[in-house]
Amino acid sequence: MVPQSTISSSTEWISGISLDQDTHPRVRFHPADEDTGIVFVRSDLEDGPSVHCRPENLQSMPRWTSLKENGRWVHHTEHVLASIALCGVDNIRIEMDSDRLPMTGNGTCAAFVEAIIRAGLVQQTKPRLVYALKSPVFYIAAENTQGEKSECPPLTNGRYIIGLPSDTLSVTTVFHWSHMPLLPVGIGEFEAGDNQAVDTLAQSRSYLVEAEMAQAEKVLGSIRERVLMLYPGCNPSLAHEAARHKIVDFLGDMMILGRPLIGRFAAFRAGHRIHHEYLRHLWDQNLLLLNAG
Repeated sequence: MVPQSTISSSTEWISGISLDQDTHPRVRFHPADEDTGIVFVRSDLEDGPSVHCRPENLQSMPRWTSLKENGRWVHHTEHVLASIALCGVDNIRIEMDSDRLPMTGNGTCAAFVEAIIRAGLVQQTKPRLVYALKSPVFYIAAENTQGEKSECPPLTNGRYIIGLPSDTLSVTTVFHWSHMPLLPVGIGEFEAGDNQAVDTLAQSRSYLVEAEMAQAEKVLGSIRERVLMLYPGCNPSLAHEAARHKIVDFLGDMMILGRPLIGRFAAFRAGHRIHHEYLRHLWDQNLLLLNAG
C-alpha cells in the first residue's frame, strides 16, 4: 500500500505576476488532512471560501485553466497543480490572496516545486487513491491547429491525445505547428519517479510563438515579455523545451480530477483546450477507475 501524503509544514508566501494582468498575486501551501484532496482557499474573501479540484468546477479559458465553485474563481491553476503532481502530494490547502495564482520567473513552476520540497512530505495513514483508465482512450479535437473545425479531423494537422492503461504515469508530448513547416518540432518525455526529469520539467519555461504576439498582447499581461519565444528557424532545443512545458500543463490540468491520474499518455499538438476536453471526456463517459495506488 502506498500511503497518502501531505506537506509537513506551511510554506512562505510565493509572489509573482498575473498571467493576464499586471498585478502581483501571492500563494502559499498548507498541510491538509487525509482525503482532503487539493483545495484552494481564497483568503482575500470573507470567511476564506474553498474551491476544490473537481471536474465539475473546471472552467475552460483559451490560454489557461480556471476553477469556479459557488461563484468563487481561481485562475491560472496549471503550474501550481503540476508542481503538486510532480512532488507526489495528495492532500494540500493552497491559500491565495486574490482570484489569480502567480506566474514566477520565466513562467516555470520551479518556485512552487522548490517550496514544496523545502516544506517536506509526511506520510499519512490511509492508502493513496489514483484514477486509472479502464481501457485505451483516443481523443481528437474537432478543431485543428489552424482553428478549422471538422467532424472527421485528419491526423496530419489534428490535435489529439492517446491514453493507455498502466500502473504508473508517463507522458510524451509533441510540439508541432503543422502549418508552419520552418518551426522546429519539439518532443518532451516524462516518466514518474525520474527525479532528474522533475527538475527539468520544473525549469521549462512558458512560451509563445512569434506569430501569436499580436493576439497575445490582447490577452496576456507583461509576462509575455519574459517567456520563451519560438520562431521559424529557431534552435530545435527551444521547441523541445516548449514540448516539456506542455507536459507541465498536461500534468496540472489532469490534477483537476483532485487525485493523480496514472496511465501512458501521448499528446500531439495539444494545449489547455484539448486537455480540458480530454478530462471532461474521461469523466463524463465514465472511463476512469478510482483505485488504491
